[in-house]
Amino acid sequence: WSAYHLLKLDPKLSIVIFEAKSTGYGASGRNGGWVSSDYPVYRKTLEKRHGLDATDNLFKELANAIDEIGQISGQIAPKASFVKSGTVTFARNKAQERRLKESADSEHFWKSAGELGQLIQVTDLRGGLFNPQCATINPFQLVLGLANYLESKGVVIAEGVFATQTNGGVLANSSLVKAPVVIRASEAYSNPGREFIPLYSLMIASEALSEEIWDQIGVKDRFTFAEGTHLVNYAQRTADNRLAIGGRGASYPFGSKLIEEKEMTSSVHQNLEIMAKRWFPVLKNVKFTHAWGGAVAITRNWEPYVQFDKSTGSARLGGYAGDGVTMSYLASKILADLIVGRESNVTNLHFVNREIRKWEIEPLRYLAVNSLVKLSGIADKEEARTGRPSLVSRLISPLILR
Repeated sequence: WSAYHLLKLDPKLSIVIFEAKSTGYGASGRNGGWVSSDYPVYRKTLEKRHGLDATDNLFKELANAIDEIGQISGQIAPKASFVKSGTVTFARNKAQERRLKESADSEHFWKSAGELGQLIQVTDLRGGLFNPQCATINPFQLVLGLANYLESKGVVIAEGVFATQTNGGVLANSSLVKAPVVIRASEAYSNPGREFIPLYSLMIASEALSEEIWDQIGVKDRFTFAEGTHLVNYAQRTADNRLAIGGRGASYPFGSKLIEEKEMTSSVHQNLEIMAKRWFPVLKNVKFTHAWGGAVAITRNWEPYVQFDKSTGSARLGGYAGDGVTMSYLASKILADLIVGRESNVTNLHFVNREIRKWEIEPLRYLAVNSLVKLSGIADKEEARTGRPSLVSRLISPLILR
């Protein structure tokens, strides 16, 4: 996206993209396909941190970004099957219902079980939130369409090239490539130090489902959906009628090291299938034929970053915490403006050129993050059993900084 926006501002630029693996290998090609206006930090927290105006401006630009992605994907990536029909977060117990009702705001509208049941037929449905500012895509097809477009405009995409930033350019497979501006857009797939942690998010997808099955599930308009649990989950009806569902639960690796085996944590994939079949009993005999995963980058205060040092030409962006489809587009748009020296509405958003708060040192980080992941799962089980807000969740919420 950075290359896309830079070319729009200055078509004469010479741009090379170095990709260590292949196009779409990272989060851009593996995500849940939510083009969402959601932000990793809750609105009420943002208002306390940055004020009402800054928060309103952020969500306005996120909504604009969704529509822009839709227009662009229609032109350069029709196979991405962009559909803007909103997102639903549903409650299946009293504790979830209470929490979701309390979080309703100008973007998230509470709907009763009767109203929501006309859209999605989930077991034990107690109502939920609807946010119209969300779209569904096939993320891999979006990134392929974008890559093809960039190449048609003269951008060089060098796959299988490991790149390291150095003074005045990039070491690309040990060869020096000089450049006045270098952008690090590798998100979780770069050395994090203590500025962010890689947290694994895993997904599964079913075989293509018949219309008879979808008639019993709903989701006719292909809006995205999730249960209002503490442990993150997300799902969509794909363009080829599969159910794709993802979520957290895999452990954080010591020292923020990327461990490929964690992408295929079988217990998490199994739990996702159990969750899907608990939501929709009609899936009892359905096979889940695909499973994968990947890492997302999370900063200590859960906010993304966009940084550009004009004196060195060094730029970087990331820290989307799993909400990166829309945020990566918006962050890249901001970065392009910064690089060409153009002031705009988006360059004044609160996270631009911010300092990144460091995570705690190891082993504190390892112990704390994995404890929070485990305790989130325990809190969900407690609420499902008792119907009351979890005591565990009340204890851990202040530590998460969302």
